Amino acid sequence: MPTTRTRTSARLSGEQPTTVESGKRRARQIAVIEIDDDFDTSVNPASPDSPSKKQCTDASAARIRSASARFGDIAAENSGRSRPPLATITSFPPMTNGGLSKHSANIITPPLETQESKEPNPNARTPSKARRSLMMSAPAVVSDSSSPNTSSGSSDEENVTEKPIAKKRNAFGHTAVNAITYPANVKRVYQVVNRQTGSIGGNGHGGAIYGELTVGSMQKMVNMMKVHTGLDENSRFIDVGCGLGKPNMHVAQDPGVQFSYGIEMEHVRWLLGMSNLDQVLREAQRQDRGGSVLDVSGNSIIGHRCTLAHGDITEAQFFDPFTHVYMFDIGFPPRLFYQLADMFNRSSSPYLICYHGPKLMVERYGFDIELIIQLSTSMHGSSEGHMGYIYRRVQRRRRSTGKGSRKLICPTGGAGLPSDVPCDPLFAEPWRETRQSLDEHAELVRERVTSSFESCRKNRTRSSRRALNN
Repeated sequence: MPTTRTRTSARLSGEQPTTVESGKRRARQIAVIEIDDDFDTSVNPASPDSPSKKQCTDASAARIRSASARFGDIAAENSGRSRPPLATITSFPPMTNGGLSKHSANIITPPLETQESKEPNPNARTPSKARRSLMMSAPAVVSDSSSPNTSSGSSDEENVTEKPIAKKRNAFGHTAVNAITYPANVKRVYQVVNRQTGSIGGNGHGGAIYGELTVGSMQKMVNMMKVHTGLDENSRFIDVGCGLGKPNMHVAQDPGVQFSYGIEMEHVRWLLGMSNLDQVLREAQRQDRGGSVLDVSGNSIIGHRCTLAHGDITEAQFFDPFTHVYMFDIGFPPRLFYQLADMFNRSSSPYLICYHGPKLMVERYGFDIELIIQLSTSMHGSSEGHMGYIYRRVQRRRRSTGKGSRKLICPTGGAGLPSDVPCDPLFAEPWRETRQSLDEHAELVRERVTSSFESCRKNRTRSSRRALNN
């Protein structure tokens, strides 16, 4: 004869209540209520004696109400006891409802822990409402009595479901992610730069609209470049619109590129970037003399193969000799993108890293590139975030512009580079500067910073005023 089994589970608190009010309040937290509905007749919708779904539901609800009332009676009986029993299993008699002949319900009170014998701690903090709700929602260790144990000789522990370990969550329910790690020299460089000019950036012609990537986002970009583009100690890196120079100084430490060059056309921001570079090179000199807080070992050595220039990138014809062209191009005008596309297509630089998608870079501006990978980044001081894109060069056939047109060829073997490495004349002198020793390079940067700060207009004297009036 077919049977229908209905099982309803609720939750029970860890101790038996001692008052009727607490019993009614804890009736919603019943640990295990199992209701087995066995029907004497077949479940046939056409038969008038067959129970319906509504009757099964009403019977289950009546059984739960009966369990709640019974639970209040148990609380009243325990109110006069000094200590409730360690475990209580309460069974209810069968009841009939609409052809139902058998309903069994069991309330299993979990055993009391041995902590009851301990004295209460007056300094213990009461859990908050949110903490209590989390504790109530956590699954308890409950034995599954409804499933028979078919294996012979097995212990009762095999039917016990262990409580899962809760995952750490941040605010608003977001799961915690692994923190991004970066070398000690990168951390020290950012400490020096933040002490000099701050972490938000700005301070230039547009103020705060000039944003700066966080150190974690920049490290993510560097890690992706190392994995997908082979960025290493032999790479040459250029930042178009370098601003305060953080990306250049970052890659000069990790992975320690051969040549890190940044160009900025806004004078105030370039001067701030040179001030940052000056302080970083001073820290590298203190480290070289043994006076730095970092140990001179492994990834702690501060690299100095970095330089920043004040100029216009369109004065160059090629991006050679750089292997990685990086630009935070959020505020670039469309006209500049077309010029940069012509420069890149004429060059032999294999990789381009920017913050515009393929629809603009390839279809609109005409870069000869294809997408490798993309990743999200965040910025200091705001919730603004941008998607970073890493591209590789591809060869595309283009129409000739006419009979008199000729392809520009970048000169090779200049500025001390290998004979097979092309180099645009605009980048030859900066390459030679980074080949100098640490002390020579630091002295050159210091002279440029000092001369730039001292280039302000001199005070006019009376004799100069007379000369101007005459």
